Amino acid sequence: MPRPRYIPCASFTSITTPNEVHQADVLYMPYDKVGRITYLFCLNVVDVASRYKASIPIGAYSVKDREGILTSKTIARALEKIYDDPEIPLVWPKLLITDRGSEFKGECEVLMMEHNVKIQKAKSKRTMGIVERYNRTLVEKLFPSQDASDLLSLHLNDRSRVWIKNLPLIVEDINNSITCQIGISPVEAIEKEEVIAKPSYSRDGPLGFDEEKLSSDVLVRYLLYPGDLEGGRRRAGDLNWSPHIYHILESMVQKNQPVLYWLEDDDGNGPQRSFVREELMVIPFDTELPPQWILTK
Repeated sequence: MPRPRYIPCASFTSITTPNEVHQADVLYMPYDKVGRITYLFCLNVVDVASRYKASIPIGAYSVKDREGILTSKTIARALEKIYDDPEIPLVWPKLLITDRGSEFKGECEVLMMEHNVKIQKAKSKRTMGIVERYNRTLVEKLFPSQDASDLLSLHLNDRSRVWIKNLPLIVEDINNSITCQIGISPVEAIEKEEVIAKPSYSRDGPLGFDEEKLSSDVLVRYLLYPGDLEGGRRRAGDLNWSPHIYHILESMVQKNQPVLYWLEDDDGNGPQRSFVREELMVIPFDTELPPQWILTK
């Protein structure tokens, strides 16, 4: 069975109050030396309801150990700079969504606890969709005429060295531009008590409480992501659907959101992430399945 062309995902339209939920991510940047400090990363934070963005460059005096610079202590300091800056309307949220990187653990988690902020680790890139979209927009605006080889090169031309200088100007421009989903600019939205957003893509069919649910006794296979496969990349001969068969462990229904399903097999094991209906292949009960060793080979 081929992969479905369109897969709806749970959107963030149910989050309507600014400064309640933020997404944070680290964007790897080309080397930009200003004085004695060489900047290599940019911490990006986005308020989910208003789409207001803030970005802090991260650098060091020595760049011999690039990964060693990106520590939880470094991220904690950068977050404090954002939330303690009176010029930035972002305040400590109730929930901060991050990826599973070690830089968001340790001292970063301690800092969040001190400010009563709950950290949620995203189980997929779609959970980080808003800040991931901002990452792409930021790169497009900072480096409009450069390709990937330019950005990955350590010996960059002068065009690549100006991102630190241009970063605050670009962020300000993005925050003052109208966002399609909310119909106003993030600068306007962050000042409101409630912001209503439209989903990025409309689903052709009922959603939420009007959507037909799968019963808990059906057998299903789930759509594989590239990250589920060997090496994290899809090859021509790879399976589209999971080799194992699962039951529906539980489901969650929300207003104006696709129904989410969690799965488990006969041994009580299953993928950690949730799935929408389009990501599940229902297996009829009278289907004669091949031996498991054939499916998993």
